Amino acid sequence: MFRDLYKYSDWDDIIEHQKIGEILMSSGKINLIHLSMALDAQKFQKLPLGVLFVLFKVITKEDLEQALSVQQYLDNKIGSGKNYD
Repeated sequence: MFRDLYKYSDWDDIIEHQKIGEILMSSGKINLIHLSMALDAQKFQKLPLGVLFVLFKVITKEDLEQALSVQQYLDNKIGSGKNYD
């Protein structure tokens, strides 16, 4: 089951930093092949993975912006100590 990229509550059980590729895979926006292709291209292009996904037309700019927002939400939640026992 995929997490909704546009629904923060779907991500509330995450307790560690998530890379952008992990967020996009968890949401079903990309798959392992997309991630591998972008990682390979990144060696030569020197661009952030999210930008490469948009350039490859795998995701939209809006998807990337939302994934970055989810990443920031998670980092803020984790940094605040929330959900730690």
